[in-house]
Amino acid sequence: MSETRRPRRRGFSPRPAICPFCKSGLRIDYKDAPMLARYITNQGKIVSRRRSRTCAKHQRALSHAIKRARYLAMLPYAPTHIWKTGGVGLSRSAA
Repeated sequence: MSETRRPRRRGFSPRPAICPFCKSGLRIDYKDAPMLARYITNQGKIVSRRRSRTCAKHQRALSHAIKRARYLAMLPYAPTHIWKTGGVGLSRSAA
């Protein structure tokens, strides 16, 4: 009788899922575009809970703030806008 073993998952590290907002006490604000830009991919999508390591409560608030900032044109909707401007939430200096 031979036992069948499942292959090991590679690249999986059991790190504790500690919400960065719970840990540091940061507030999620739709006016803080550079902070919200960290939770948007290069394609313009909102990062999932697994990648952002946020709890459910803060992920809902984060997605709501991103959507509100997009509506007010503080963050882009489309990835083409990200590619043209060279980033998300970058401040421009007046020359």
